[in-house]
Amino acid sequence: MVRAGGVLAFHEPSWAPALAVAPHLPLWTACASLIRETLHRSGANTEIGLALHRIFQEAGLPMPTMRVEMLLGNGPDFTRRIYDVLYSLQPRMLQLNLYPEKLGDFSTLPERLQTEVAAWVHDIEVRMGKNGVVQDLPYG
Repeated sequence: MVRAGGVLAFHEPSWAPALAVAPHLPLWTACASLIRETLHRSGANTEIGLALHRIFQEAGLPMPTMRVEMLLGNGPDFTRRIYDVLYSLQPRMLQLNLYPEKLGDFSTLPERLQTEVAAWVHDIEVRMGKNGVVQDLPYG
């Protein structure tokens, strides 16, 4: 129960934006896609966060104040997050026959994810001029 003027917080991940910015990271994209597909086949709406405004209005609730955030990074904590989600979903993935062989050895996945992301960041840094402007950004 929330008192008048109180705060009700939701944390609803949206996978579409994360997948849209990372097509040049095939392993990371494969992992994120597998997470999204596992959640979707398990009955979750993986994009409900973007619909909360409409859902609140349809329920007769006051318009929510919302913000969208996207985690980006190149450190081990960033790449470890996706591995941790995959690891926790692994039993469900197996039940749904979703564990693709293209992810390779699960025990080396954190290191391979880190290598992929770090290599991309290094490529961006190499492409940056002295003015800090990225030239010829390697998207898609």
